[in-house]
Amino acid sequence: MSDNGHVSGTNISLPRLLKSSQILDVQSIACGEKHAAIVTKQGKVFSWGEENGGRLGHKTSDSVSDPKIIDSLASTPMKTIALGAKYTCAVSVSGELYEWGEGIHSLGFKNNQCQRSPWFPHKLIRTSDGISVAKIACGQWHTAIVSSTGKLFTYGHGTFGVLGHGDTRSVVQPKEVESLRGLRVKSVACGPWHTAAIVETSGTPKSNAPGGKLFTWGNASGEKLGHTDKKSKLVPTRVESLIDCDFTQVSCGMSLTAVLTITGVVFTIGSKDHGQLGNPRSDSACICMVEGPLKTEFVKDISSGNSHVAVLTMNGKVFTWGKGTEGQLGLGDYLDRTFPTLVEALEDKQVDSIVCSSNFTAVICVHGEISSKDTVCSSCRLAFRFTRKKHNCYNCGSMFCNSCSSNKVQRATLAPDKSKRCRVCDACFNELNKTAEHGKMSCESKIQKEPPLTETRTYTPKLSRMLKEANFIMEKMGSIRSPNQRNQESATLNQMQKQRWGQVECPDQFKCARDNISHCLTSKKQPVDIGRIGRMNDPVSQKTAAPLTRTTDKRRKEQDLIEKIMLEEVKQLQAQVTTLAEECRHRSLKVQLYKRKLEETWLIARDEATKCNAAKEIIKILTNQNGRRASNSSRGYDGGTDSTVAPTDSSGMIEQIERGVYISVVTSPDGKKGIKSIRFSRKHFGETEAQKWWEENESRVFAKYNSMEYLAAQCR
Repeated sequence: MSDNGHVSGTNISLPRLLKSSQILDVQSIACGEKHAAIVTKQGKVFSWGEENGGRLGHKTSDSVSDPKIIDSLASTPMKTIALGAKYTCAVSVSGELYEWGEGIHSLGFKNNQCQRSPWFPHKLIRTSDGISVAKIACGQWHTAIVSSTGKLFTYGHGTFGVLGHGDTRSVVQPKEVESLRGLRVKSVACGPWHTAAIVETSGTPKSNAPGGKLFTWGNASGEKLGHTDKKSKLVPTRVESLIDCDFTQVSCGMSLTAVLTITGVVFTIGSKDHGQLGNPRSDSACICMVEGPLKTEFVKDISSGNSHVAVLTMNGKVFTWGKGTEGQLGLGDYLDRTFPTLVEALEDKQVDSIVCSSNFTAVICVHGEISSKDTVCSSCRLAFRFTRKKHNCYNCGSMFCNSCSSNKVQRATLAPDKSKRCRVCDACFNELNKTAEHGKMSCESKIQKEPPLTETRTYTPKLSRMLKEANFIMEKMGSIRSPNQRNQESATLNQMQKQRWGQVECPDQFKCARDNISHCLTSKKQPVDIGRIGRMNDPVSQKTAAPLTRTTDKRRKEQDLIEKIMLEEVKQLQAQVTTLAEECRHRSLKVQLYKRKLEETWLIARDEATKCNAAKEIIKILTNQNGRRASNSSRGYDGGTDSTVAPTDSSGMIEQIERGVYISVVTSPDGKKGIKSIRFSRKHFGETEAQKWWEENESRVFAKYNSMEYLAAQCR
């Protein structure tokens, strides 16, 4: 319903059977914005629709109009699937999570886990991680996962707090929602920018409880979260207005949230712009209970799109309401509905489940099987007994006994494998044979009308010329035959017309030749036995058989010519294969050479990085040593441990006259300076060097300071 499931370019207002090149035994279906995917009961995954970012999983950028199997997952059986805006998630039977397309790959993260190709499935959760995925839901750019133990994990884009981790940051790997730890999550659903979950809140988590309470979080526009404060939530928050109800299922759309209670009642939350609340008497935006035709029905399944809702009742009826401008309601028009409306086109179908996308709806129907109450054959009307087994016809689906369904044909309508021969009833067998013969006749007539291009078309006109020459020979021979011989030859011809090729009938091509011969003989009223032509010994027959021999020789020459041409083509192909193999070998050598160069470059880079780190360590050590030396020098200037210091009183002062030479100066009461002591730095002077310096500079020092008295020069 709508154009996206079929990629037809026009909207569809009534349910239409999905076209496929093979029989699909569908187990589940998921719908995206303009694409869809199904999982069969054999675990195979098929997808189709508009390609965008690799979400279809076919490793090409081409859109697909019919379901096409995803080859990358053919060896891994799947059980469920979910679709995002540009990515797809699938859960295997063993509980592992696969993802492909532009999901977390497009968030801009620069770690190794995101450096992957969007064209190939990537295993996001493994069995070794200790998590077994039970349910999954996808929004536009985020994903929610429910494990087999009831834990909730989310990852993806964190805008509006849609992940429920208490902030708006994005998360690459699935992360458990901390606020729901210790509680058991029953079900989860993702809208474009909000999330809802059914959570069991009573005491210790248990798996046998029928339902749970409704928690919502994320963007609150349109009041679709159902909270009284009408504000966005960063963590899962219980909807207090529905605290008295127990729910089993939830579904989220662009502007609404729909929930199903354990008693089969549907509640809708959000905006009523297109009537998606299903209650014309509801306020502009509120929580309301859907009634109308559903008041007397027990709903067992719900699903919501952007602005429409579909439900399935226990009686197998499908009701839809909300926005219908693209035919997504399946009611035969493009009008909105403000209350549940029965989809009459599905009344004669046995609907198993329903799924809504943003603007289209899909349902899975069960094939109408014959009830086990049927006790007689549909053809002979005899009762089934121990010796009269019952079988289903793989073409019409009815039940027949063994005698009435002993034939087998290929390409039966309900056959699981079209290439295998399956049991059908006699009526279907005759009908299928007529269809096959009609197709074969039309094909043969088409071949006869077309110019001789193939080998069969090349020899068909030659065969007709041979028949004409044989007829001419028979006419000549018939003129010299006696009446008794003619009667015997006529009987032989009739016997030849009725003969069979072993257990099968004569092929159609030879039937055609035989009919032409018989028609020619009967029209001339001179029947002749063809088999006796080659055994004639009279000169007349040998002369007339010469054209037939020449024709055979000509045909043999043409066959030899064709064989020669084909041998030349085979030789050319073999030469091409040799050339391609040589090119492949050269390219393999180049690849190995490049790999070797890459390894060498990597080793050089690693060595350079090691040297760089060592140089940095040396620089760091030298910097620390210089710092320590500077601090030691400053302490030596101030009277550190490496200098000789003479005691001074409070009125003294120290002066440096040269490098490493310090003089303690005292001031007399009359203001004159005098030398109290002299000290030499051990760093620059030894005992001998200090004595020598003093002998050379003694007079200069005393002259400079006008010393009253030289006390002593102490060197340490």
